[in-house]
Amino acid sequence: MKIACLEMSTGNRMATGERSHALVTFLRGRGHHVDVIAPDPVRLADFQRFRYSAWTRLKRRTLRRRFLPHFWNYVADEIWPRIQSGSYEAVIGRAQPAAYALTRCESDVLKIYDVANIAFLERYHGWAPDLSEVETDYEKELEICRVADHIFVHHGLMVDFFRQHVFDDPRVRAVRMGCYPAARMAQFAPSPRLVYAGSYHYIQDPYLLSLLAGQSPYPIDCYGQKNPNYRFLPTPLDYRGFREDTAFLADYQCGVITVSQDRLRRYSPSTKFPYYFAHGLPVLFPEWMEEGHTYAAAVPYSERTFADQARRVCGDRATWSRLSAAALALADELQWDRVLQPLDDLVAAWSGERVAVAPGHP
Repeated sequence: MKIACLEMSTGNRMATGERSHALVTFLRGRGHHVDVIAPDPVRLADFQRFRYSAWTRLKRRTLRRRFLPHFWNYVADEIWPRIQSGSYEAVIGRAQPAAYALTRCESDVLKIYDVANIAFLERYHGWAPDLSEVETDYEKELEICRVADHIFVHHGLMVDFFRQHVFDDPRVRAVRMGCYPAARMAQFAPSPRLVYAGSYHYIQDPYLLSLLAGQSPYPIDCYGQKNPNYRFLPTPLDYRGFREDTAFLADYQCGVITVSQDRLRRYSPSTKFPYYFAHGLPVLFPEWMEEGHTYAAAVPYSERTFADQARRVCGDRATWSRLSAAALALADELQWDRVLQPLDDLVAAWSGERVAVAPGHP
């Protein structure tokens, strides 16, 4: 089958980009032709620069209407000619601006919406939202849901949340975040170190991470694409830069997850769990994060209890070894080839249906 995977960037090195790579590798490994389609980064930069220019803002105020097209429309316009000319039998839309192109696909194309986040709620809970823009994103997100043949979210908890707050439909199903087996595993250490690897947007609550760093009994090393240190943070973060792969995680004894306390993030899955587990790392997670309570290798904390929980996880060899073994067992369950099996089943079923109805087929 010829399949298009719609992304915002072909070079995304963060966890959402890793899922894209896993989807493409998985499908190609099963004999499908897969193209990754993303908007031209130069044109995206031009759009954003023009959108926030003083001239554009002045014209919007003067005319009292939107001067530029909605960003999702702009992205869909940019990538649609390539989708159309490719004659794809299936299209997988991921980040919402790119996934909005699904609304233009014909009915005989298998349309899969892979939901890494809920865009309108992310905007709502983000810094200083414009509620009229939240409303527009909500309407456009529903458009994608209505045309999709299948909607993948990344955890069973999120299925229930998505059906309650976004789109109540049996097409919504869980297709988990996964991981690849790691070549090297973490080892117990008498002087343990903790690791945080990820982004530092409002979602990850860098202020909380800074508070934890100030009270942690063990060092917390921080990795990511951008130095998170600002003067307003109560404790400087020990930023170690960005790594091209996750092998460095095996040098630590425990992974740390932070997340905001808004309604969306209480029920959203974290991409960090499987990556930490793959290296045998127990995980410390915020007690308000529902996903963490489903894992035997994860230990909840609050701002008040973090130091004690870190000592509980890392201070005793027997306890750490038990949690590490549980992490490796979870990583085995979450291997990409296993968690993506529903995708293989859907594509195979769709291919069979198309063959069955092909004109002149015996």
